[in-house]
Amino acid sequence: MSNVLATADTRAMGQVNKHLRIDGELMGSYELWDFFRPQPAINNNNSYDLWVLRARLGALLTTSIVDAYAQAQYIGLYDLPNDSVAVPGGPLGLGAGYFHANHQSTNVHDIFLKQGFLNFKLDAAGLHGASIKLGRFAFADGLEYKSGVAKFDAIKHRRIGQRLIGGFNAIYVGRSFDGFSAVYDQPAFNWTISGLRPTQGALSVEGQKQIDDINLIYTAFTVKKDTFIPGVEGRLFYINYDDDRDTQVVDNRSLDARPRLSEEKIDLHTVGGHLLSLQQLGSGSIDSLLWGAYQFGRWTNQDHQAWAISAEVGYQWTHLPYKPWLRAIYYQSSGDGNAGDNKHKTFFSLVPSGRIFAKFPFFDQMNIRDAFLEMIVTPTEKSQVNINLHHLTLTNANDLLYRGLGASTKSGAFGYAGQLSGGSNDVGQLVDISFLYTFNKQISMRLYYGRAFGGSVIKNNFKGKNNANSFWADFSLSF
Repeated sequence: MSNVLATADTRAMGQVNKHLRIDGELMGSYELWDFFRPQPAINNNNSYDLWVLRARLGALLTTSIVDAYAQAQYIGLYDLPNDSVAVPGGPLGLGAGYFHANHQSTNVHDIFLKQGFLNFKLDAAGLHGASIKLGRFAFADGLEYKSGVAKFDAIKHRRIGQRLIGGFNAIYVGRSFDGFSAVYDQPAFNWTISGLRPTQGALSVEGQKQIDDINLIYTAFTVKKDTFIPGVEGRLFYINYDDDRDTQVVDNRSLDARPRLSEEKIDLHTVGGHLLSLQQLGSGSIDSLLWGAYQFGRWTNQDHQAWAISAEVGYQWTHLPYKPWLRAIYYQSSGDGNAGDNKHKTFFSLVPSGRIFAKFPFFDQMNIRDAFLEMIVTPTEKSQVNINLHHLTLTNANDLLYRGLGASTKSGAFGYAGQLSGGSNDVGQLVDISFLYTFNKQISMRLYYGRAFGGSVIKNNFKGKNNANSFWADFSLSF
C-alpha cells in the first residue's frame, strides 16, 4: 500500500549507465484489526494483527526506439487469523480475507513477475508523442498524464486515479494487467486506448496468474490542464468489462437465483468523465472536481443500467501555519430497488484500487452515499496529516451493503461480498486519520487509524459488536 517515490533523484541512484537503470522497493507493514462481530456465529474472532513484507526489483533498458522493463515482486503475509471467517458474516476484516483467498493458510508468500513489457516509441515513424506498450504493466484509469503541478496531480492520484481500473500499490499484493496500451500524447491532449486482462492479486499472493476470463477495453481522451481554460482539465472515457469466470455473481437476488458467470456472463459498458479545476483565490487556492459514470449492458441474465457521481470542492490557506486544506466530498452510486424485475441497477466498480477510496474497507463504491469532510494539514515540509469524517448511507435499502476489492482469482470468489440491509439505509459513520512522514526522497513512513460507528445496517448484521477499529503502519524504502 505504500507510495513509491518516483523522483529524479531516486531514479539517479540506480542509474547504471545512460541506457540501464535498476530500481527497487522494500516495504514492511503491520496491521491491527478490531472488526465488527456477528453473533451467534462460528469463527467470529474479530480482533487480530498481521504482518506484511513486500520487495520489488526492476530493470529498465532505454533506447531511442523501444524501452524494456522487467520487475519481480516478493510478497509475504504473516500471522493471518484462522478463525475470523465467520459463519454467518464472512471475513471479519482484510486479514480474514487474505486467509480465505490463500488456501486458508496463516502464512503465505510468493515471488512472481510483477511487470514485463516493451514500450515502442513511434517518433521515428513520424508519429511524435505516440507509443505502444505490450506485455504486463501497471495501469491506472484517470492517470494518463501528469500536469507537473504537484497539488493538481496529488488530487488526481487521490480522488480520480484507479477508481474503476487499478490496484498496483493501493493493496499489498497489487494487481497488474496483461495486454497493450497505445498512447498519443500531445501538448494539448492525451488519447489512450488499452486492451487489458487483470492478473491475480489484491487478496491472493499468487500474482503470476492472469485472469483470462476478464477482458477490458479502455479508452480515454483527456484535454490537458490549461489547454482551453486556465487551471482546468477534462476527460471522457469508455470501458467495456467482460467477465465469464467460474464464479457466482453477487447481487440482491436470492442465492439460488444468481447465475454463475460461466453460464451467464457480465458484459458492461461504462461511459463517463471528469472535470478538475485548481485556481488561485485570495491568499490560497480553490479546487473542484466533478466525476461521473453511466453503465449499461448485461448483468448475467438481467439488463444493467447504473450510475455514479462524485462532487468535490476544497480550499487551502497556503499562507497560514500548517497550510490547512479543507475539502467537502459527496459520492453516490446507484443501487437496485427490485430484485425481481430482471433489471440490475447497482453500479459496479470493476477492478479498482478500492482501498484508496475506503481506507477502512467495510464498504466500497457500490450502492453507497459517502458524504465527508477532509482536512489536510502540513506541520512540516516532510509531514502531512489527513483527517476524514464520513457519513455513510445506502442509496437503496432494498439492495446490499457491498464490500470488496474486485476480482482476485481466476475462479472461486467473485471479488465482492454483500450483506442484507435489514430494511435500513444507515450504514454509520467513520472517523479516520492518517499521517505521512517523508524522511528523504527514498524513505517514508505512514500511520493510519480508523474508527467506525455502525448504524442500523451494521447492527442488523453484527449483533455481537457494531463498532470497529483499524490501525496500520508501514515503512517504505525505494530507489
